[in-house]
Amino acid sequence: MRLLNPLLQMRAMTIEANPGRLREAREWARQAALDAGFDEAGCYQMRLAMSEAVANAIQHGSQARSDCIRLEAFEDDGALVFEVRDTGTFTPRPGVPSGVEAEGGRGLELLALMMDEVQLSSTAEGSRVRFSKRLP
Repeated sequence: MRLLNPLLQMRAMTIEANPGRLREAREWARQAALDAGFDEAGCYQMRLAMSEAVANAIQHGSQARSDCIRLEAFEDDGALVFEVRDTGTFTPRPGVPSGVEAEGGRGLELLALMMDEVQLSSTAEGSRVRFSKRLP
C-alpha cells in the first residue's frame, strides 16, 4: 500500500458558513489532492467537489454565517476521503434516490459523477457529506 505525505494522514479546518470562504475551501481541497499525488485533472475534480459540498452546507446546513462547517481530508483504504460537516439536518425528499440530494438533485449528483463514493448522513448534531476518490 502506498504511503501518503504524513501531513495528509489527517488534516482539518473549520470555516464559517460564509460564501466568501468557498475559495479557501476549494484551495484547501486542491492542496490535499496535490499532496496525495493527483494530477491537475484530479485536483480540479476535488476542488469542484469541495465547492459543491461546502456551498450545499452553507445553503442548506446553516442558519447564520457564524455557523461552523468542518472540513476533513484523510487517506482511507487507498482513497483520498473528504468530509464536510455542518449543523443542519438532512431530510431526504420522497422519490429522490439515496445519495442524490441537493437543490434539484444536482449537487450530490455532480459529486457522484466525479468521485468513486459519495455518502450523505444526518444525525441530531448535523449533516455529513463524505466523498472519496481512489489514489492514483
